[in-house]
Amino acid sequence: MPDNQSPGEIEDFVAGMIPRDDPIWPRAEAYINEIVRDFPKPPRKFTEKKAQRAKVHTWLAARENPRQMGVAIGAHDLGVDVPLCQSFTDWLWRLFAP
Repeated sequence: MPDNQSPGEIEDFVAGMIPRDDPIWPRAEAYINEIVRDFPKPPRKFTEKKAQRAKVHTWLAARENPRQMGVAIGAHDLGVDVPLCQSFTDWLWRLFAP
């Protein structure tokens, strides 16, 4: 995670940027949870550890214009005004500011 303290990967951080009132996110989560529950690996192609990645990419695929994570930030599909992003930005300023 970008804060070097929380467990997880970049998709865990990005999931925190998905608008809380988004109606698709709970369905993307449920869909991937069902796949993990109902299909062993193989034929499922991802491990349970990578389920959050699958959830984020499922949500991104369901957007009007599906985009990659970084592009979705610039397109305002993902919110940067959440506390996690603010604390990350503050840390970057402290690290790199003159």
